[in-house]
Amino acid sequence: MFEKIPQITKRYLEGKTQDEFATELGIDAEKQSVSQWVNGKHEPGIMTLFRVIGSDTATHAAKEWARECINMLQVQAGIEFETTLDEEIERRR
Repeated sequence: MFEKIPQITKRYLEGKTQDEFATELGIDAEKQSVSQWVNGKHEPGIMTLFRVIGSDTATHAAKEWARECINMLQVQAGIEFETTLDEEIERRR
């Protein structure tokens, strides 16, 4: 069994407020979005996750969170990228 986005997000939130985490994403995310991810009401879109990874201002931890979420979504959907995640990120820049 794999972690879902609420569990992944809660793990990365440890010791931080939702506002702090939103700022660390480096993409002008709002606290309300983080709250919805934590509560399982919505999932971040794949493009949002790629934006975090490609952001020059996102923290290392935020980029790792986004990578974990992408991997989870990939497994959940049964999708296999034709390229590695790093190659896909570079392609989308």
